[in-house]
Amino acid sequence: MPTIYQDSALDDQKRRHRLYSGDLFTFSPGKSAHELSELARELSEAAFAPDEPTVAQDTMEAERFVDILADLKPRFIHHSRAKKLIAGLLSEVGCDLEKTYFDVPRLRTMAHGEYLNAGLAYQFHPHRDTWFSAPQQQLNWWLPVYEVEPENSMAFHPQYFERPVRNSSSGYDYDQWNRTGRQQAAKQVKKETRKQPQPEEPLELEPVSVAEGGGDLFTRWRVKS
Repeated sequence: MPTIYQDSALDDQKRRHRLYSGDLFTFSPGKSAHELSELARELSEAAFAPDEPTVAQDTMEAERFVDILADLKPRFIHHSRAKKLIAGLLSEVGCDLEKTYFDVPRLRTMAHGEYLNAGLAYQFHPHRDTWFSAPQQQLNWWLPVYEVEPENSMAFHPQYFERPVRNSSSGYDYDQWNRTGRQQAAKQVKKETRKQPQPEEPLELEPVSVAEGGGDLFTRWRVKS
């Protein structure tokens, strides 16, 4: 059973050991994390103006919504402040920047209901990142841009942390995805047609651990501070 640590004082080496063992860590937002979320909000609100980004889908055509995301997401990813804030975030939680490699931040976007479930707002099915060719040593950091609720967040399924799942990743070509799949995202509006790895067996999705904003985590599992 994994342990969830909140605002842990473990050093980076011990934390990595626990993470690679399947544990989870949550942190209250520091200065850089707060500023990175603030940057994402500022860019989002400027892109969707005069609409409010979190409710724009209520009055906006899906095609227009996608056009805005197609410009907004790379604007955030490659913003001049983004890498500096990522480095600051890692430094503030004790990572050794001389030994830490990080990618540019991604802006995850999703609409509710059936308004848009493809391309730039695809609602991901239960999966392992390694099915999508993520390296085994990769550690993912998530932080909210807007306030979230347990029903509006990402979920972890600890019962599968050490349990294999039959899947279709053998047919997924990461090189082809980088050459064509990413570029096709903005054209996927009504239906997702890009080939992505899927589970090939029924999954038991309860119990669930749900990640929430502000350093909190709604869960049925034990928590250590």
